[in-house]
Amino acid sequence: MARTNIAATRAVLPHVHAEGIDWPAVRLALTAPTRRLADGQTLGDIFGEGWEPIRAPIDRQIDLWQQVDEDLGPEVTVRLLSMHGSRTESVGEWWGSGWFETITRRAVAHAADDGPLPASVPEVFTDAGHFTDAAAGHPDMLDDDTFAWLTQAVFQERLLLLDVHLPRTTALALPDWAAQSLLPLIEPDAEPTSTETP
Repeated sequence: MARTNIAATRAVLPHVHAEGIDWPAVRLALTAPTRRLADGQTLGDIFGEGWEPIRAPIDRQIDLWQQVDEDLGPEVTVRLLSMHGSRTESVGEWWGSGWFETITRRAVAHAADDGPLPASVPEVFTDAGHFTDAAAGHPDMLDDDTFAWLTQAVFQERLLLLDVHLPRTTALALPDWAAQSLLPLIEPDAEPTSTETP
């Protein structure tokens, strides 16, 4: 599943820019039955005629974000997608989010300090730093055993962070630049002022 999610993210990235999102290309990248997944199979191979019911919610999400783009503009939409993608429960700390590289580097560093890295690491990588770069940037290119080890190491790192009992916030705090950019969109329209004097 992780390799599939990474493949989907990689398929969409070329079509997302601050100047605008190419929604037809995003839709095609995610839903074309000929799209190849990490293992080489196509969506059509896997789902056959059952693909259409699976495709429907994908189309609805794309329609929703395209409407946001039309209503609020591309810059705001990219910012909202970025916040949505990096803090949703399912992908908050997975590849493609802003947090994944940091937590992966921490997980590998802790694992290297505590004991040996997976057996394949010295066979494939020149050193722990080279492995860390590959794990953070291209985890889907690792062999199955090393990828499974990395997934577990990242999970353990998340548990360590939970153990420090940092407060879990439920509100989203925006940086000043983002708040200033969004403010005109959420402020009510000002009523025109009269220049006449009584």
